[in-house]
Amino acid sequence: MGKISQGILDGFKGKVGTVVGFFWKGKPVMRGYKRFIRDRHSDAQLIVRLRFATLNELSVAFKAAADLGYKRRAKSHGNTELNNFVQLNWNAVTADSTAEVTVDYSALLLSAGSLPGVHFDRASFENPQTVEVPFLPNSAAGGASEDDTVYLFAYNPTLGSGQLSRGDLRSNNKATLTLPPAWSGETAHLWGFVVNQQGVPSYSAYLGEGTIG
Repeated sequence: MGKISQGILDGFKGKVGTVVGFFWKGKPVMRGYKRFIRDRHSDAQLIVRLRFATLNELSVAFKAAADLGYKRRAKSHGNTELNNFVQLNWNAVTADSTAEVTVDYSALLLSAGSLPGVHFDRASFENPQTVEVPFLPNSAAGGASEDDTVYLFAYNPTLGSGQLSRGDLRSNNKATLTLPPAWSGETAHLWGFVVNQQGVPSYSAYLGEGTIG
């Protein structure tokens, strides 16, 4: 049996409740406990597996954003960016016994931190393969700096892929994201967040969806 000595985010080995802890590349990781289940096709088991599978797929597409948005959190908690993405977005994914999976994109978090964000305005999808979002920099907020970097991230559900912007300074008042030609005519979901020079992020903001020009 495993034991957690410093709370739920502490590293551990062995089985604790419904999870098993182990260390991978020096970092603590946890997985669902694989035990004998009399009916592996029960509704409850199916729903849990579907939610985990969906979040794992999303974590691959969102990796570029999660690596920035959860790097500090993962380091302080002694786990991985993937762990944080799955834990904080668990409630954004639902499923039922018919294998119908629903993702509430507006509830997905791409980053979580103490840095003040910016006030994003409405996104523009008018220019070909480009998304532009004006914002109020909020530079006077405690901890904010004009050289903080504002990122946009778009996710294309049809292609199952994501795209992270190169980043714009908080002082620029506008963030721009360039997308691949294959995205033209596709619907994409959009988020924005800020990261400072020390790697501290803001909480991400969902900016809606639109059709790429």
